[in-house]
Amino acid sequence: MTQHITASPRVPSSRAAQRSPLLPPAPVPRPLDRTLFGDTVHVPYRWLRDYRSSEVTAHFAAENAYTDARTAHLAPLISDLQAAADAPVSPVGLTAPVLLDGWWYIDRCDPVGGSTLSRVRDHEHLHGPAGVPVIEQGHLLEGEQILVEDCRTMIGFAVSPDSRLLARAEAALGGCRLIVTEAATGEVLDSAVEGAGPDLVFSADSQHLLHTRLDDLGRRHEVRSHRLGTTAREDALLLEEPDHWAQLELTRSRDGSALLIRSDSPRGGEVWLTDLAATAGPPRSLTGRVTGTTPPLLEHAGDRLLVIHEDRGTRRSVLSETSLETTGALTDLQTLLTAREGEHFESVEAFAGVIALQLRDQGVPAVRLIPRREDGSLDAGAVQVAGPGGELDAVRLEPAPAWGSRRIRCRLDGFLTPGTLVEHDLETGESIELLREEHPGFDPERYVAHRLWATSPDGTLVPISLLAPRDLPRDGSAPAVLFGNGAFGTTTDPRLRPEFRTFADRGVVVAIAHVRGGGEMGPQWHRQGRGAHKQNSFADLVACADLLVETGWVSPDRIGLIGHGAGGLLAAGASNLAPDRFRALLTVMPLADPLEALLDPDVMLTLEEWAEWGDPAEDEATYRDLRGYTPTENIRAEQYPAVYAWTAHEGTEVPPGCAATWIATLRDTVTSSPEERPILLRTMPTPGTGGDPRREGVAWLLDQLGATTLGA
Repeated sequence: MTQHITASPRVPSSRAAQRSPLLPPAPVPRPLDRTLFGDTVHVPYRWLRDYRSSEVTAHFAAENAYTDARTAHLAPLISDLQAAADAPVSPVGLTAPVLLDGWWYIDRCDPVGGSTLSRVRDHEHLHGPAGVPVIEQGHLLEGEQILVEDCRTMIGFAVSPDSRLLARAEAALGGCRLIVTEAATGEVLDSAVEGAGPDLVFSADSQHLLHTRLDDLGRRHEVRSHRLGTTAREDALLLEEPDHWAQLELTRSRDGSALLIRSDSPRGGEVWLTDLAATAGPPRSLTGRVTGTTPPLLEHAGDRLLVIHEDRGTRRSVLSETSLETTGALTDLQTLLTAREGEHFESVEAFAGVIALQLRDQGVPAVRLIPRREDGSLDAGAVQVAGPGGELDAVRLEPAPAWGSRRIRCRLDGFLTPGTLVEHDLETGESIELLREEHPGFDPERYVAHRLWATSPDGTLVPISLLAPRDLPRDGSAPAVLFGNGAFGTTTDPRLRPEFRTFADRGVVVAIAHVRGGGEMGPQWHRQGRGAHKQNSFADLVACADLLVETGWVSPDRIGLIGHGAGGLLAAGASNLAPDRFRALLTVMPLADPLEALLDPDVMLTLEEWAEWGDPAEDEATYRDLRGYTPTENIRAEQYPAVYAWTAHEGTEVPPGCAATWIATLRDTVTSSPEERPILLRTMPTPGTGGDPRREGVAWLLDQLGATTLGA
């Protein structure tokens, strides 16, 4: 479908140069109409999308000058926030030695940056109190071998089955360079392969290195087998993925017998298996070609395959098993476990004696360990829960490569739980702490964390993760910041983050709204907040704000929203739906003009983005859905929240024109006082250049909420 553009003669683009820095920039609207599917819309600020033009550059400079003037009084607070962010932190990193085939592999993190990869043979005298070698910065263990001096450019590595060789993928122009070394001496044995992906798997005889290869777009589109000591031209092509939207991933089975190859894209894919003892033959398809959805998740469990899929009727997650000899469409599945109400299975890891199931229970990440009997079957009556913690503590599996491991490693995180590395002992059923991040000055007793449930207008229960000072009065007077994303099936889980403490220590309630469109409650939760259902995300966010007010946690006049990228779209869309509910919006590279971005041929979009929003240029229903909620085109002439948006010209997936057109349209339309509720735009060449607007944005939001003082 062709969109029709009508424009009037050119007029001066901006009056910014003639205006005082204390007055907001006033870009001159250019008469321009967009007509698509019989719908004509005035888009007077489309010219602001051409961020490389001198006119737009001058406009952005004027926006920065205005923001400078409106935030000048915040300099002391910004300095305090920066000092807190720069305060010394404990050098403890959550990496502990990993045992594989009689060797402890050690990632030695340097507090200044970078890390070293080394290993040492397992000896009883090396074991610390938790049964794992204790690492001291700057001191090697007895017999420790350095494998890689500087890991900053290493993005993948593999150890050969005989433990003699190390292969690493080093970042380089056009893809990775693969380097194979003798582990004991560091001697480079092979460096012939370039333009590869980070996926590396040795054959069973340690003579071949299987890897992915990149095409001109940087997509992992081939699997090749490289015989060590030969040229890259001699590599055998094992598989090629012709779908230019799909990428290939390699996963070695934990028992070392097989390689799983997964082709994945939002619109389909396939999974194959290759015997690592006979890599010359073509991979065998396990699933056949899956269209319209992603393939099920498969895990090689030694003598069988484990499969996570979705029940077509109930939409619940199911863990099943099937034979290693399966070929085609996975029709012969034996159900092992079905998710309960409020659960979703995310992944599964197989070991010789246990299955580790990563899931979400009421939106919170959790790990269940299911023992295997001698015949390999699961003992569902002896399930153990790994790493028990608080109500909102997230438990996630950490890498554990040893097939025979009886201790499964996990990481715990929460609002009140510093990042903690634990190992769950299957023999005792206890979780043993290995490492814990140190947060100087943090006292969990000063805060409370809760899970709340808001009811959206259609009756859907929406989870909220809440952090507040313990002594906060529940009298409806406190300010709040509400975080949200609600797109691409991504999740935002509670963590002990410095910015959360920044707010809570000033008497601000911190709440994460886990709205539809995210992945907290599984794939169906994502589907209910994307495409034609996107406005569910906005309604969910408003319902969460309403609940915080109704339950006395916060004041109805002191709620701020924070959103990044698609979260900026969420915040902007919610403010259109209920502009009187929010006091201020802090948005980072907000996708606040998604319809125009999707219609712009100069914006390079991924298949994931097309799958999330649809194609409004070709599909009328998609166009009208987007037209109904795209924030910039649905602003009302009412009092709106104050707005601080920051964006970058380069280095971000969201074009800066999304923020610029939204800000200009807000100023044209809303009835708010620009003094009491300013609308600000901060722009930079790239993220991380020209200062750090995050501190300025947080200081601005605290000022808008009347919460600039510690202990407020």
